[in-house]
Amino acid sequence: MTCTLYGRPWSGSLCVEFLLEEMGLPYERALVTGYRENIRPPEFAEINPLRAVPALKLGDGSVLTESAAILMFLAETHGSGIWSPAIGDPARAPYLRWFLYLSASLYPSAMQVFHPENYTDIKEHEAGVAARGQHVTNRQWAVVREALGGREQLVGTHMTALDIYLAMFARWFDGMEGIDDDESMAAFRQNMLTRPAIKGVISRHESGIWA
Repeated sequence: MTCTLYGRPWSGSLCVEFLLEEMGLPYERALVTGYRENIRPPEFAEINPLRAVPALKLGDGSVLTESAAILMFLAETHGSGIWSPAIGDPARAPYLRWFLYLSASLYPSAMQVFHPENYTDIKEHEAGVAARGQHVTNRQWAVVREALGGREQLVGTHMTALDIYLAMFARWFDGMEGIDDDESMAAFRQNMLTRPAIKGVISRHESGIWA
């Protein structure tokens, strides 16, 4: 059954599109714009009370939110087990660790850079919020780059949903001021973002015609 992805260009819905396209799963896209009380369409607040994208409405009508949770769910329910290390696989523990690191540590710091207005109600404080977010993000990104260490995937012996998630951050931070890069991450970025399915998603976002 076809699912519906609620998102917007270059948002956290990007990684969900990457994986859906890689898996070849049918889905529709529904554009959500604005933030907080200005979310559009307004009825999206009923789908996700947090008024945040992405949200994935499954074929049975249930809704899943949080980009990492969506990827982990899809990895464990589709793809014949190739997208997620099984219980007992030595790669599973680091797989879970890095998924939570990216979602609970790196993601919030990056959002302070991209959307400082969501972290303070005082306009004059936004620059400080963004500057602090940039400093923390760069430090956290260095941890990821060191862990990657020139390999093609973050954990295990083949690409998993974790690498799909990491590819989103690699795209976000590409050329971003104050966020350091290295040869290892540049090679990972090149390898992931030139995959046909992912390249197609990037092209759609660049075109400005998302939905």
